Amino acid sequence: MLNLSHRNIPIAIIGGGIHGCAVASRILREIPSAANHVVILDRNPQPLLAWRRKTESQGMAFLRSPAVHHIGSDSLGLVEYARTQNRTAELAPPYSQPSVDLFLDFSFHEIETQQLGQLYHQFDVAKLRWDKGSGKFPFRIISKVNEGFRAACVILAIGTDDCTHVPSELDLFIRRFPKLILHSSAFDLHKTIQRVTPSKIVILGGGLTAATLAKNLTDIDVEVVMIVRRSLKIQQFDFEPSWLGPKALNRFSKESDWDKRRKMVRQARGEGSVTPEIAEALTKARSDGKLHLRTGVNIRQIDGDSFLQVKTAESTINDVDLVVLATGFRFDLHRYRFLSDLTEQHKIRTLRGLPILDNRLQLLPVRNLFGSGVMAQLEIGPAAGNIAGISLAYERMREKVLAAIPKPHSGYKHR
Repeated sequence: MLNLSHRNIPIAIIGGGIHGCAVASRILREIPSAANHVVILDRNPQPLLAWRRKTESQGMAFLRSPAVHHIGSDSLGLVEYARTQNRTAELAPPYSQPSVDLFLDFSFHEIETQQLGQLYHQFDVAKLRWDKGSGKFPFRIISKVNEGFRAACVILAIGTDDCTHVPSELDLFIRRFPKLILHSSAFDLHKTIQRVTPSKIVILGGGLTAATLAKNLTDIDVEVVMIVRRSLKIQQFDFEPSWLGPKALNRFSKESDWDKRRKMVRQARGEGSVTPEIAEALTKARSDGKLHLRTGVNIRQIDGDSFLQVKTAESTINDVDLVVLATGFRFDLHRYRFLSDLTEQHKIRTLRGLPILDNRLQLLPVRNLFGSGVMAQLEIGPAAGNIAGISLAYERMREKVLAAIPKPHSGYKHR
């Protein structure tokens, strides 16, 4: 593996999750020799580790996305892998959604085949600088242990892990009961199973994370109360598949008002939904008396000591062991400290935390700094943060990213 210190690297991908690895895979599919010119940086020791921990902690069994969406560039690659491994039973109807285990195994197969592991570096970025006019490698990337190198092109594939959303009206209660009120990102289903099983857990939220946790907790005989601000919305996918087609995307790109684009994304995705399969499991849990659903209400007060008392406008829930806030994530570029100096110095425009990118996904005026994943939703639309959004993002940035790779016999060398 290349030692990064004091090197000049053409392409640096910050983020070793699904989006980061998928972009690297696509680059190498097109230009295999680019393996010497691309690095993937992530604070975790292994690719996809944060995503794997998230799915394990929630007890997620199957993905919501169909099998055609994955980190590889061949849309049928996962289906073919399942066939050759005699694992087609792990493709769930009606749209061949892969099991989490199958998806991960295929992802690591792709990583091994493409030798992406050789590009991967555990590198916790502390600072990203851009020195305009400083030559072919204007970016300076510095780690928290003061390791540094230069890059010609940087792709931000940083996700929303640092952007947990907690409704402001619940801040006071979290400060009072930090061990008894947790965001879903800090909740681990398996640790809950291993300790003395709680008798009652309140889950706030009506999306797939909330519903999956409720389903898995009631499966182990935990009494669950779900509090949902609106009625549960049942649909197969996060958004209508038409948002992956040219008609909806053309309409979206023709909208010149950035705030209207943001509202279009929020309207398309809503405030969360659950799949028909999970909804059916919740219905069964309710009929068995394990799940209680409170819709159209908010938490107004939380009191207690070793047990909590949760109050809504309609009722009081007593003897609560734990409150889990499945309230999602809201991307905010300003929450990433390694970008703070760069965004301030170069006046990168944002709208409610979302960067306003150009049509090549550059964070102008910083050239060759690209945003992928959820941070690109003002350009890509509601699919930006999903696995399906990878191909849309890559096609936008592809030409300029590949231009950073030295031509054969150009005389370029790592220095």
